[in-house]
Amino acid sequence: MKLRYAAFLPALLLAACGNETPVNETPDSALNDTTTATVETIETNSSLPTPFRVAAMFKRSELNYLPGITYSSDKSSMYSTRFQLAQIMGVYSADMAYCVLNKQSNEGQKYLKAVREVGNKLNLQKVFDQSNLFERFNANMDKEDSVGAIVAEIQYQTDLQLEENQQNELYGVIFAGAWIESMYIAGEVYKKEGNEHVVQALFEQMAVLNSIITELEAYKAQDPGIPGLIEQLSALQTEFDALPSVKKLNENPDMDFSDVKPAQGEMDPLIKKIAEIRATIIKG
Repeated sequence: MKLRYAAFLPALLLAACGNETPVNETPDSALNDTTTATVETIETNSSLPTPFRVAAMFKRSELNYLPGITYSSDKSSMYSTRFQLAQIMGVYSADMAYCVLNKQSNEGQKYLKAVREVGNKLNLQKVFDQSNLFERFNANMDKEDSVGAIVAEIQYQTDLQLEENQQNELYGVIFAGAWIESMYIAGEVYKKEGNEHVVQALFEQMAVLNSIITELEAYKAQDPGIPGLIEQLSALQTEFDALPSVKKLNENPDMDFSDVKPAQGEMDPLIKKIAEIRATIIKG
């Protein structure tokens, strides 16, 4: 069996946060054997990063924490279909990662609870039950390296369970929800702070979009909600390609994302389109 998630994210998380503590020295020693074994044995078949890696990449771009821009953690009861639940599980996963990476432990705990509630509705109870992940998260909230390892394990176990339940079509839907939420957060922070490093991260993350669409295309016949999501994401790609800075990048192969200097207001259409897709997702 080939798995999509690679649970070596603790190392990526620590690098992103400037924490040089090795993973095998985390206070939650119960994770050590699992993490090491996973790094050695897991085989990936997708070019998609995990939601936590996406959040870590934005963290490296100096994406600050702004209260009030994540989605409410107490809305899980609003969603009922598998497609809706998968999208919201992704949204909550991204919000959890954003909070944890910014040392907002209490908020991170709320989002982990929301992820568990939605996961239970998707028949993913084993993700949390078999390894006491929820309890371990609560016990290590103030230990950034341990929390990172636990979140990585949650993502890995989720992928395992989706394979076991033959729910492979939900993988891309969950990731799309997480990716849009991370992009939405980055866009909102950029609107308030104008950090050019965040713009570069947004551009870099747009390179993932084709892989998301490809993943969803493979399963579009298995859920009536997937074709509509593909249509929205394709419209986002069109909006991105129309940006003057992107056209300039495409015309100059020697340029890269670090050379991008969008004019004032240039990013507004892209950020607006991301917000529109996010609004559709949370509406259910």
